[in-house]
Amino acid sequence: MIVEHVIPAPASFGSRRVERVVLTSGDLAKHRQRVKTDAGREVGISLPHGVALRDGDVLHVDDELAIVIEQAEEDLLRILPRTPEEFGRMGYQVGNLHRAAMIDHDGIAVLYDKAIEALAHRFHVPCERRPGKFRPAQNHGHSH
Repeated sequence: MIVEHVIPAPASFGSRRVERVVLTSGDLAKHRQRVKTDAGREVGISLPHGVALRDGDVLHVDDELAIVIEQAEEDLLRILPRTPEEFGRMGYQVGNLHRAAMIDHDGIAVLYDKAIEALAHRFHVPCERRPGKFRPAQNHGHSH
């Protein structure tokens, strides 16, 4: 099966068998890939350039079967600045290292990175490592 577009999710899957494709944040950004459902079914994904998958997207639905994207939990580093200065300092460091980030009023989350964790400790900014779904503002991070 080759999927060329995402299907709007029905209000309910009813009695359909639901198979899930679990993808990391990096895999969600790929428009071409071959994946397997949790039942072992191979699915080719060939989306237009610039189209990224999201948690809950439906790849296929018929009277008997639905294939749904599920975003995997990943190892995250959550930076918890206490002041605007700490927020700015750590935001600068994350950006300087070209890492994708989730930013909200409580802090900054990145895929776990020892270098960023070390910087947080060096600047005495609280941080914690925990699993979670990584949904960066833009998926343009890279490394050198």
